[in-house]
Amino acid sequence: MKKFKQPLLGEMIKQRWAYYFLLPGLLLLTIFNVYPVVETVLLSFTNYTLNTKEFVGLANFIKLFSDQKFIQAYGNCFKYVLFLVPAIVVFSLLIANVLVRSKPWIQSTFRGAFYLPTVVGGVVIAAVWIWIFHPLNGLFNYVVKYFGGEAITWLADVRYAMPAVCLVVLTWTLGTPIIIFMAGMLGISPELYESATIDGATRTQLFFHITIPVLRPVIVFILTMEIINVFQLWEVVYLLTNGGPSYSTMSIGFLIYNTAFVSGKYGLAAAQGVILTLTILLFSWLSLKASKEV
Repeated sequence: MKKFKQPLLGEMIKQRWAYYFLLPGLLLLTIFNVYPVVETVLLSFTNYTLNTKEFVGLANFIKLFSDQKFIQAYGNCFKYVLFLVPAIVVFSLLIANVLVRSKPWIQSTFRGAFYLPTVVGGVVIAAVWIWIFHPLNGLFNYVVKYFGGEAITWLADVRYAMPAVCLVVLTWTLGTPIIIFMAGMLGISPELYESATIDGATRTQLFFHITIPVLRPVIVFILTMEIINVFQLWEVVYLLTNGGPSYSTMSIGFLIYNTAFVSGKYGLAAAQGVILTLTILLFSWLSLKASKEV
């Protein structure tokens, strides 16, 4: 006779001890992740400051789409994503491909070197780069002057401020993707490369026809994670340019911080956070959908 599956409730009761062990983790997840998200969504419909809290419906969202500062910050986030995400994926993949062919001690040394900025954190990295970008005594301007050029105010010039921030973020975030790509490459069967080499494949062909196709799930994962990380960018912007000059480097993350903790408009900041979250979810879904269709 064909066996029928037990009802869901009966199955949960049968496996109740598994749920008991999961309960502490689920409780922490609810307190520190689910509850803040729900509370943020609720706050986005209010005019919440230190003095008042009143329901205003969609007024915050309507106000945002007529706010030039928000529109510019939103556009800046797309610029960051369009430049940084492909650059991070491409550079980390190429560097990992070079390192994975090196001797073990070289792999370990450079893995540590590239991952060090991630461990140190954005604050320390930004402090180092502030010195490098210094208009009078900075390393970059020393090189420019050496070749006969004039000093450039890298972080105060609209033409150079965003590229400068992107360069800092790029050097700061390469470590983790490099390590993940190397782990993925080391997991590829050597027999695939040996068979292709016997058939006369070059290193370039091996890279594009074996390495990249096999690493496709890893590439999609890193692509999605970097989209999320870049959209949330704020500390480097805060430390390097404070959103300037003329809001040319301001990100949504920095604007949320500024709206909430400088201006004290928590309801408006919550609305900005909701829009940022929806944007991240949309782009993450699009990247996953596109990867399945390739």
